[in-house]
Amino acid sequence: MGLEDLAYKLKWFFSRLLDKPLTALKKLWRQKTIRLAILCAVILLIVTPLIILLTAKIAFSAQGKTASDYAFKIDPISAKDLFIPDKPDFLPPVMLEQPQKEFWTSEDAMEFWTAPAEFPDEFWRNKISESIDNILEPLP
Repeated sequence: MGLEDLAYKLKWFFSRLLDKPLTALKKLWRQKTIRLAILCAVILLIVTPLIILLTAKIAFSAQGKTASDYAFKIDPISAKDLFIPDKPDFLPPVMLEQPQKEFWTSEDAMEFWTAPAEFPDEFWRNKISESIDNILEPLP
């Protein structure tokens, strides 16, 4: 008896040993899966119409109306909804720029005025140096 013979016999022994339990487990698994699928389908077929009926009943009974009342609801339509309103006869002219004021009042100037005493001297020095830098940057 050679080594190959021994390997063949061991393989045959273990395959026969595990063959019956594995086939039994496969058969049991198939049966349970089929039963579970049928149970889910039955539950779905029972629960779905119940949910639809309950929601429809709640929606329609909330106002005491039936489904036909919602389907054939009659509302008057106003003239504003039927017709587009007319456009105005004139449109204001387009102003490309604001007209210049001939005289400035002190109230007009106060909008743009900042008192120099409100800021420290260093603030104004920085502003002036930034302005000078912006002017001189493009120069060669």
